[in-house]
Amino acid sequence: MSEADISFGNGRYVVQSKLGEGGHAAVYRVLDTRLGVARAMKLLHPDAARRNRLRARFDQEARTMAQLDHPNVVRVYDVATEGPLPYLVMELVTGGSLGG
Repeated sequence: MSEADISFGNGRYVVQSKLGEGGHAAVYRVLDTRLGVARAMKLLHPDAARRNRLRARFDQEARTMAQLDHPNVVRVYDVATEGPLPYLVMELVTGGSLGG
């Protein structure tokens, strides 16, 4: 199975590639098939999704980011759960890594 065979949101978000990964989540480039635009999707790892504290922190992050409206803050477009895994769909920012 290739990454392009993986989708979320009843097929709305089709995974194109992995952009990065941390201890609790991975970020993917996805195609929003409804709007025809590329987005970034942050998907909580299964082990992190089972931990109530991490899941609550992820949910709070999504709510906080969705309320912000600033040119230097990534916009959140959607938040949902696929099976046991929560994810949030964000603006895709290109141009390199923020890591040092």
